[in-house]
Amino acid sequence: MRKSSAGNRPLAFLITAAGSGSRMGGGIKKEYRSINGKPVLGLVLETFLKTGLFDYGLITCKSGSIPEAKSMLADVLDKDTGLSIPLLFCEGGRERQESVRLGLEHLNSCCPNLEKSGCVLIHDGARPWITTELVEQVAETTLLRAACAPVIPSVNAMKEVNENGIITGHLPRKETMGVQTPQGFAFNEILAAHRRAAADGRHYIDDTEIFSRYEGDVFTVPGSVENKKITYAGDIK
Repeated sequence: MRKSSAGNRPLAFLITAAGSGSRMGGGIKKEYRSINGKPVLGLVLETFLKTGLFDYGLITCKSGSIPEAKSMLADVLDKDTGLSIPLLFCEGGRERQESVRLGLEHLNSCCPNLEKSGCVLIHDGARPWITTELVEQVAETTLLRAACAPVIPSVNAMKEVNENGIITGHLPRKETMGVQTPQGFAFNEILAAHRRAAADGRHYIDDTEIFSRYEGDVFTVPGSVENKKITYAGDIK
């Protein structure tokens, strides 16, 4: 997909990096850890910039950590990776859902043309093995369908378990998929959905659930088993 394929519709990406990363241990946020000498967040940012698709970008950061994030990304931002677009930073909230909503609001205030006809791809900053091909596929489908997420087949049998640790339901594997990011949405619709979720005081697993609850269907494209999310220290090898 080339930028011209989007016509006059603006595209933005929103990378989440505001979490505490408590399960990683070691005191260093997972997005700030290094893989082959590069910070995880820098690898993510490079991939999105290399596509040349986006008009705006935003990274959500933990409270008080924006200067640290900018410093860590200095090498990426100094390279000729296509950074001819505004790259914004904003502080996130206590949970991912709030951080995404705050990021969307910040994009909306700084880039008003997004709300009229634009789309946004929301990506976990702890998924450094994302490829340009998957970003492009999600972007293209989002422009056509208004909402899109990459999915992969479940390799484990999925069960419902109650608060006592007892299996109460057995989910058909053929109907169960693992969802990944980036997840793409029509900007005005995902912003409206997040605002309604906040007003309702309800919390959801991810942005596809929020969109499905308040706006409509989310289409899927094949994800990648390589597009893993870093959760524990052992995930970085």
